[in-house]
Amino acid sequence: MNELESVRRYLAVVPDSFLQIPKARLQPILAKQGKPNIDIDKLKALLEPIAFVEPIIAIESPQHWTEVVHELSSQIDAILPVSIPAYPTEVWNSHPQPLLERGLPVLFWPHLEYDEPDFWRWSARDFLRALGVEVYIAKNQKHGETLVRSLTIRRFLLSAKVVVFGKQNFPWNAVAAGHLITENLGTKIIVRTLDDIRNRYDRFTEQQVEDLWQQRRARYVDKNVRSKELTKAIRIYLAIRSILQEEKAAAFGVNCFGDLVIDGGRDVPCLAQALLREDGYVTACDGDYCAILSLMLITYLLDKPCMMSNMYPVQYVGALTDHFGDSLSPDESRYPRGTWKNLARLAHCGFVGVISPEMTPSGRTLLCDWGGTYEIKRDGSGCGLDADLAADTPMTVVELCFDGRTLLLAGGKICETTRHRNMPHCESSVLLEFRDLQGFVENISREHTAIVYGDQINELQTLAEVLGLTCKVF
Repeated sequence: MNELESVRRYLAVVPDSFLQIPKARLQPILAKQGKPNIDIDKLKALLEPIAFVEPIIAIESPQHWTEVVHELSSQIDAILPVSIPAYPTEVWNSHPQPLLERGLPVLFWPHLEYDEPDFWRWSARDFLRALGVEVYIAKNQKHGETLVRSLTIRRFLLSAKVVVFGKQNFPWNAVAAGHLITENLGTKIIVRTLDDIRNRYDRFTEQQVEDLWQQRRARYVDKNVRSKELTKAIRIYLAIRSILQEEKAAAFGVNCFGDLVIDGGRDVPCLAQALLREDGYVTACDGDYCAILSLMLITYLLDKPCMMSNMYPVQYVGALTDHFGDSLSPDESRYPRGTWKNLARLAHCGFVGVISPEMTPSGRTLLCDWGGTYEIKRDGSGCGLDADLAADTPMTVVELCFDGRTLLLAGGKICETTRHRNMPHCESSVLLEFRDLQGFVENISREHTAIVYGDQINELQTLAEVLGLTCKVF
């Protein structure tokens, strides 16, 4: 395993409370007086980092069961039914109506001593689900922990906010379709103008800018960014952070290519993205709120660094040539044409994308003048980020679709970071190998894909199930 597969996201400060996923609250309920089939004290210790396990309640009668279920706190995320071993004639089977009326998820925990599912619960799961109760059987301790985290993420998303800045003129038009995310996940998409950022630049003194950079600069290398552009980039970060704090928003994106840069602006938020991740925010390019939500799912479930960028299948030679002035074809001596059907490039605005230092083999990200695009020429202005991804490393690609109901997951690996000579609008790109790129493309939502190291498909499938998403795996 590449060591970067296990790296956690870097935080420079303790995130604000509105950025933190709360611990779950689980209520174990013993079917009747007797020896529980789960050691609740052991379970409490195992789950302590992610959940509060309340004191167990032993049911005395059907009436007591009804009262207990109905009187549970609104802070409870799930009921843990605890049985007397090998006696599945239990109160939730004889009297299921309170569970249906209360509407809380039911989670059957695995055998702790064997770390395997309790198959006696198969029939109870199907029975209760048929009645309309949300029920899960944890396959093992790890799966159980993923279910618990997923339940808290679901609760978090219900009140979370995302801010997108700029005109809504790409398909990720939050004014027209952002309500679908809100309807299905609860997360509110807020649209603000670029002037909302720009009007705040002068609020921050030179000393504030200098102090901030002295605190954060160790993870970045100044390659060729102009001093005034670096200062501006830090002011962009401070301005956006102040807006997110006012909104109590967990994430943001700016519509650069559809608004900011095409109107001559070079106050791009690339460094702001990286610095805000260090504060605990989730960030993405182009104001693509679906990409932002994809990154939120990865970040909150796995606590791993991730990034997004444009994904280009290399077999589409014409479209790539039109966009870059070059097909960006792989070296055929290393990647024969017969493999190209599953190969793609990852590139955005001159570089691979906004890569946080902890995702790079060197642990540092280069600061450069903004890279531009084939259509909008690089002029030495702005502050872009250039970095490599780890070669020969498994990856998972994530796309939440515009309907807010469908999640696409694709497995594969990162082959290499390629350096392109004499292409100032595309200095670097990453070559990806998918397990099934053709299947993914047939269902694709956008060219924007979220990337995380490692094979994370099983855990993300579990999250999708809890969120009620249709999950398609490639």
